[in-house]
Amino acid sequence: MKKLAVAVLVFNVVVVGASLIGLAQELKQFQGDAMAAALKAFAAAFAFVGGALATAIAQSRIGPAAVAAVAENRENFVSALIFVAIPETLVVFGFVVVFLL
Repeated sequence: MKKLAVAVLVFNVVVVGASLIGLAQELKQFQGDAMAAALKAFAAAFAFVGGALATAIAQSRIGPAAVAAVAENRENFVSALIFVAIPETLVVFGFVVVFLL
């Protein structure tokens, strides 16, 4: 049940975020419109928060497993470090989207 809730949450973040970004891009023709600027800001914030939330969920599962693997065998340190660092790219991608909007 917990996996289903996480899957629904991630799906909603992606769908709503994509919709807001599309709507903000459609409203570019109204340069003086405050609503367009607000939607762009909200879409950028939503993209960044979605990436950060997904990273937090992923790292909450990977971190303990990585520590356990290193505790058993120190040769697993590099692999564990790589697996912990991979989800951080989601935050970087969200940050890039913020600047693209």
